[in-house]
Formats: sequence, C-alpha cells, structure tokens
Amino acid sequence: MIVLDTESLLIFYLGEVGADVVEDLLKKVLRGDIKGYLNVINLTEFYYILYRKDPMIADEKVGNLRAYGLQIVPVTDDSIWREAGRLKGMHSLSLADAFAAATASVKGSDLVVGSDREFDGIGVPLMRVR
Repeated sequence: MIVLDTESLLIFYLGEVGADVVEDLLKKVLRGDIKGYLNVINLTEFYYILYRKDPMIADEKVGNLRAYGLQIVPVTDDSIWREAGRLKGMHSLSLADAFAAATASVKGSDLVVGSDREFDGIGVPLMRVR
C-alpha cells in the first residue's frame, strides 16, 4: 500500500527526476498489484498548483490521475484528521503534508514523497522518489 504526497504527483506530471518511480507505482495501482491512496487535501493541493498554471491542464491531470484507480480519502475520516492535527502540532509540516502523512499512518502505508525533509522523524515509513 502507498499514499502519494502532492510533491510526488507533481514530479510525475512535470517530468522531473523521479517521475519514472512514480509512474511505476501508479501502474502497479492500475493493475491492482498494490493499493494506492490520495487524501482529498493533497488532491486539492495538486489541483490548485496546476490550476494557477492553466485551469484546463488542472482538470485534465486530475482526470488522468483518477484513472489510475487511486482511492481518494475524505477528510471526514475522524482518525485521519485527528492524526493530521497531531502531526501538524508536533512537527513543522504544511497542512497538506500533515494529511498525507496521517493517511499513510492510519492506512499502514508507505508515504511516497520527493525530497521533502519535513517528513523526516515523523514516524511514517517513507518511499523517496528522489
């Protein structure tokens, strides 16, 4: 099982170093080899970053991303939003990063990240794509 952080998705869609690793993971999710999760907060962050560049591209990439079969995790899951609040209170994380980490923690999954160092020491298994 994996949970994707926003940075890992941007790495993939912008063709940056590590994009091949993310692509392989998404293909595994699509084939059903692994389960993949994305918190709706991270989906929102992904969308607004792309929206600022081009609204049509943002819509296209979100549709493309959903086609991989990632399970979108809602904010209404009490265990996840409470864990996000705890992590945000204890560590220097953005709110979106706290939700990604909390989702991984509650789901018992690896958190797929880029090179963000703010995830170090939070107690969640990390899979760095670069």
